[in-house]
Amino acid sequence: MSDQIDINTLDVQDENERELAQQIASDEWLRVSPIAIAYFFFKTLYFLIFNVLIYMLPVFAFNLNKLKEHPVEFGLGALGLMSLVLIGSVIKYFFYFYRLSADRVEIRQGMIQKSHMDLPFGKIQNVKIIQPFYYRFSNYSIIELDTAGSAKQEANIVAIQLPLAESFKQKVQANVTDVSATPQDASKDVSDSHAQSSEKSSFHTQETLLNRRSIKDLIIHGVTNNRVWIFLGAAAPFYEPISQNLDSVLTAVGLDISSYLNYEQQSLGIFLLHVLSLVMIIMLLIVIFSIIGAIFVFFDYRLSKSGERYIRRSGLLTKHEVSMKCSRIQRVVQQQDWLDILIGRVNLRFEQNSAGAYQGDQASQMTSANKLIVPSVTPTEADALSQDAFAFQTISSLEYQRISPRYILRLFLFPCSPFVLLAAVFAIYQATILSYLLGFIVIVMLCLSCVLAWYRWGYYEDEDFIYIRKGFLGRDFIAFPIDKVQQTKITQTPFMRKGQLATLRIVLASGGMVVPYLPEEQVKATVDKLLLRVEKNKPAWM
Repeated sequence: MSDQIDINTLDVQDENERELAQQIASDEWLRVSPIAIAYFFFKTLYFLIFNVLIYMLPVFAFNLNKLKEHPVEFGLGALGLMSLVLIGSVIKYFFYFYRLSADRVEIRQGMIQKSHMDLPFGKIQNVKIIQPFYYRFSNYSIIELDTAGSAKQEANIVAIQLPLAESFKQKVQANVTDVSATPQDASKDVSDSHAQSSEKSSFHTQETLLNRRSIKDLIIHGVTNNRVWIFLGAAAPFYEPISQNLDSVLTAVGLDISSYLNYEQQSLGIFLLHVLSLVMIIMLLIVIFSIIGAIFVFFDYRLSKSGERYIRRSGLLTKHEVSMKCSRIQRVVQQQDWLDILIGRVNLRFEQNSAGAYQGDQASQMTSANKLIVPSVTPTEADALSQDAFAFQTISSLEYQRISPRYILRLFLFPCSPFVLLAAVFAIYQATILSYLLGFIVIVMLCLSCVLAWYRWGYYEDEDFIYIRKGFLGRDFIAFPIDKVQQTKITQTPFMRKGQLATLRIVLASGGMVVPYLPEEQVKATVDKLLLRVEKNKPAWM
């Protein structure tokens, strides 16, 4: 435990900072607000729904009639489950404590399985402030501390007043020192810190607004980045009961689905027109859900810069504030789906590390403290923000080197060849003009897909940065400094060896990237360059 500090030596400018200083000086274990019970309750409920109950949906679907016959028993069971969750949440609250000192935070929790986390400020990479909808009326928030370690090991202060959380965040950022920095970097950080403290308080830095997203931008993002297939997959067990009641619901609103889809009473053209109309209605509903999701996550989006940190704030019901130090950004990704390309929009991501990547749901990824996402900006805005983070070239206008056309043959042999074989067998077995036509269309589409996937690949490097382009219908531009490289790997199959080709794999803290079918000599020269650069400069990659 570090020595206690004198409150009078701190630059205290308001009551929040004074309260934080008192907590640090007291060196006592503190209990969070009782509103933390709500946090534990909803967190446990979320876990049960998406990790337990979702796998029981088929059981509920097959026994839907029985549930309708016994609504009281079902309601009492649900109430009993909620009561158990509530009791568990109260117990978690009574056994949750935290303690602050001059350079670290400690968190102690658990009744049966006890845990004690001791986290120095120097190990903290990001401080994320979250204000769930059930905290909004009370002005409380959650502090989420990112250490780039295991995402399963939480470091959260679960209920602290929002102004006090802001003061804590600024305190951590003012005291944090990169543990991976060289001694020269550390001394420079210390001198810079002293210089800044002579001009203004270390608790307060001025923010510059870099970008904000309007409702119009969020609607565009919802339309172009559709992920509602996840909901369609989750609803699969209910398709049968939905289909049984769909006809009566549509008839009630004036749409006779039975007559629309009765092929025997209509011409082929009218039948296909009705099918197309239903598909359009379904697609419209999907787009509406996607737009609603984008507004919930990115409402009132603001990206600011304070000193050497990017700060992103957004959220409709749950407010998220993510802070990321510029020097810890590993790579910049400009992502465009096919519709983004048509309307001229880019989804920009600043990525720090891959901790928490096991969380597969899109909402977790979009609000992760390890990624700063700027949704649906224009290419000009994306280039300006990218160059603010890294002083590199405009990544979308470079003359990228294409990979070898042998990659097309590789894709056609695998994974496309099984589908080509199936299409050919189907056409020969049916032996009709329509089957031959469908088989021919499938084979042509697969061939075009292989060519398009090859066409999107591109590689470019200069003295300090590496740029990668890839995609299929859409395209991604990825750029990162050579100094961030942690690991390189060269792979070569017998097929590639005959053509003197190789695959380059580069690993950063934010994840790995692969560029296939480059000239073998070029790959070896690039790897030698990267390793020599790391050995010579010994850069701090975080």
